[in-house]
Amino acid sequence: MEKNASHILDIHTHKSEEASHGRAIINYQLPVGGALCLSSFYSAGIHPWQLTERDAEEQLAYLQKLLVEGRLVAVGEAGLDKLTAAPMELQVRILGKQVELSEKYRLPLIIHCVKAMEELLAVKKELRPVQPWIWHGFRGKPQQARQLMENGIYLSFGEHYPEQTVRTMPVDCMFLETDDSPVDIEEVLHRVARTRGTDVEELRQAIRENIQKVFFRR
Repeated sequence: MEKNASHILDIHTHKSEEASHGRAIINYQLPVGGALCLSSFYSAGIHPWQLTERDAEEQLAYLQKLLVEGRLVAVGEAGLDKLTAAPMELQVRILGKQVELSEKYRLPLIIHCVKAMEELLAVKKELRPVQPWIWHGFRGKPQQARQLMENGIYLSFGEHYPEQTVRTMPVDCMFLETDDSPVDIEEVLHRVARTRGTDVEELRQAIRENIQKVFFRR
């Protein structure tokens, strides 16, 4: 990617290009999303909520097409969710395929995980990926956060973040996002800075350094 990424602060949003004001990595909806704007950054993956046996291969083929074209800076969101209809066996298999794509194209993987942390860590242990994983929209407690970080997983926080976790975790494992919330990423940044007792501009710089390291290091 030749585009300037220094202004990116929001690593995961469902907002449009116009609404995100060029400051976000936009989640692109598979398998039939709209046209990708050449001036924006995107991630794409097969979300457990949209996963069925009937169209899993079609979604994988479409994801592969976007990756071949070099249109993405991350794979995902992908993951496991025990509250959705797709069988866990299918979810694990398709997550594994997306991990393989993340590795092949040397892109980070954005994770969606609901009540399936043990299964997620089992996949990571089995496949032993070297590309970064980011658990988006993390709302867990500090001990859960520590376990994930010990397994090499970054954490991303949105509007409804857990204050104790945000207050105590190392900044070099942290990202910020807006996800499907209408809140602006600047509001998330300022709130997290207050929670951590950190200068806003120091936090902004740290988050941008993390983004450069994980998403744009190639």
